[in-house]
Amino acid sequence: MKNLKVFLQLFLTGFFLAFMLTALTQCPQENSVGPVDKPAVETREVKLFSQNVIIAFESNDKQTVLDLMYDEYKDIYEEVLNTTPDKMQTFAQALKNRKIIFANEMYAEYEITVDGQVFTIAYSNTGEGDWKLHRF
Repeated sequence: MKNLKVFLQLFLTGFFLAFMLTALTQCPQENSVGPVDKPAVETREVKLFSQNVIIAFESNDKQTVLDLMYDEYKDIYEEVLNTTPDKMQTFAQALKNRKIIFANEMYAEYEITVDGQVFTIAYSNTGEGDWKLHRF
């Protein structure tokens, strides 16, 4: 019986210490503040580049669009522009209603809707301040 009494005292003391340790080392949930995401904001340069992209697609001239792209992507997108020349005007209209997803000083990505389908278009900075059409 004496051993049972000592065991019970040690058990309760351990339980109390564990409870206090847990209670004192946890932050209350209602006071914790996580990281706050800043909304994406277009810079003046990106807005100007967007206008150039819209003008290029409105011109219906594939070379004007290709001139806004990185050289390594031109071959791929030249085929796309050759097979869908009638879609350039539709794409230009969709760009006018673009929704920004992400933007910083090196990259900007938008969501556009063409004929009920949602697509993304991305621009990137060359590192020298020039913006290029990265993906559409």
